[in-house]
Amino acid sequence: MNYNFQIGKGIAGINFDFSVDKVIQLLGEPNQRYEDSISLYLQYEKLGLLLAYEREKEKWIDLDIKTKKLIYEGKNWYDYDKNELIEIIKYIYKKNNYTFDFDLTELDVIGEEQYDFYEIGVTLFFNKNKLKSIDVSMPIL
Repeated sequence: MNYNFQIGKGIAGINFDFSVDKVIQLLGEPNQRYEDSISLYLQYEKLGLLLAYEREKEKWIDLDIKTKKLIYEGKNWYDYDKNELIEIIKYIYKKNNYTFDFDLTELDVIGEEQYDFYEIGVTLFFNKNKLKSIDVSMPIL
């Protein structure tokens, strides 16, 4: 499985604009599939992926992917600590001519910090400076 991340395009060979049928064609049937009035979720346990699609006006607008591997420019982000990843994100912002900005949320109940980088569509979750999970979505810009 390819876990390469391209900002604004997708991850693991899945583009944000792919239909549900196209994703299932590429990845096969999910282990679990559930939905509500707003979203459809596809769980691929062996791949470490949870895909969440949200619809607005009958159009898929968002794809979040949760995995334990994310490759950007040949490096797995799970190999870095929090400070190193923040520096990588600063580099991405600079490379794309964005003003570096993020929202930090303390998740005291589970002992984690959540860093939202909306301009590039990345949310990082840390526990004691160690990366715990990553959500990837369409950038807000």
